[in-house]
Amino acid sequence: MPRPHYDAPPRAGDTMIPYGQEPSRLAGPRPEMKKNTRLVGHTDLDGWGDTFQIQVRDGVAYVAASGALGHNGMTVLDVSDPSRPRVVHRIVDRPSARTHKLLLVEDALYTNSEKVPGIDDPEAVGGMRIFDLGDRRKPRFVNWIEGEGRGVHRPIHDRERKLLYCSAFKEGCRGKVMNIYDVRDPFKPELLSQSWIEGQNEGAGEKPSWDFEQVGWGCWLHEANPWGNYATCGFWNGGIALFDTSDPRRPRFLWRHNPHETHGWPGAYHTFLVPPGGEFAVVTTECVTMNCAHPPAFVTFYDMRNPLHPLPISTYHPAEIDPVSMRPRDMSWCETGARYGAHNVWLDMRRDDLVYIVWYNGGLRIIDWSNPFRPKEAGYYVPAGNAEKFCPQSNDVFVDRATGLAYVGDRWGLGMHIVEYTG
Repeated sequence: MPRPHYDAPPRAGDTMIPYGQEPSRLAGPRPEMKKNTRLVGHTDLDGWGDTFQIQVRDGVAYVAASGALGHNGMTVLDVSDPSRPRVVHRIVDRPSARTHKLLLVEDALYTNSEKVPGIDDPEAVGGMRIFDLGDRRKPRFVNWIEGEGRGVHRPIHDRERKLLYCSAFKEGCRGKVMNIYDVRDPFKPELLSQSWIEGQNEGAGEKPSWDFEQVGWGCWLHEANPWGNYATCGFWNGGIALFDTSDPRRPRFLWRHNPHETHGWPGAYHTFLVPPGGEFAVVTTECVTMNCAHPPAFVTFYDMRNPLHPLPISTYHPAEIDPVSMRPRDMSWCETGARYGAHNVWLDMRRDDLVYIVWYNGGLRIIDWSNPFRPKEAGYYVPAGNAEKFCPQSNDVFVDRATGLAYVGDRWGLGMHIVEYTG
């Protein structure tokens, strides 16, 4: 059987590719599409509708900006009435360092700071900012954690062990590595260790442990998630990896697995998540090109009952896929001048929860994986386009357990949609 084609080199694709430069067949705004969902509320964040990571607690939403429209910082909204979300505060950051990730850690709020390549700003510093939430609607800056190199990409909280896993830069290493912090005092994190896969530490003379011809130096940690005494890691262009973190001061690398790499396609691996108490994993890659220039990113489910030998057991795609091209048979998804494919998954899910994942112009997808060998779509919500953006670029999702509502942010300006699953 022929292999899928690439309209861009397999390892090409920058998540900061400007929008609006690719052709689109859309002649006007695409209408809302939904199944087993309803729209509860919407906000354009008073013009800051280019959104990224979302966190919600006690009727307050914290929303980071994606930067696609030039914004950088955080918007705070009162969502006590989710049908009428209201902006109550905003923190604007320097354009030379992205603040597109944020995280609630007990009574603190963390935001990342990742310096943007090519912008010369001597005052830009990479790392993390820490805010006190004594006034939940007006976070107060209290501490700064300076990082190496360009700083921090994504922090993840291990609530059980009071640890923080960060994808962050390290001097001498190519790409991002895993930093582990002790956050028993969330306002004063203590760096415990830094870990990477063989070949990242170029400064120490390491040689790549991956297919260099395919991947080059593009293998780096996107995020690390806690699973008991393990860290499950998604490595961009490098697949998934497992570290033993029984001693967080001395993490031990166990294995790396990348089926894409052995098939001529490195894969922009994003998330490797085993929910607490679970034995099956949700693994995602990220779509990084427009108009399906690469085969769209998708979800793979893994059997992790033997942690040392991961077993892929099923996949999920919203649309029927052509097995040769690995594109949707309905190519209208690939003709919008935007991205179509998997991105962020709701990270706080438990093993019996539905999977909530955003799919760029495919909107929010809700997956029943009660039988992970046969996952099935339980519902979806695809926001309508508007006069400026004819289709969505759904970018992140957070589910508020107190209300059951899903908060869906749009990357390129359609704001935040608050959605109820009705199935």
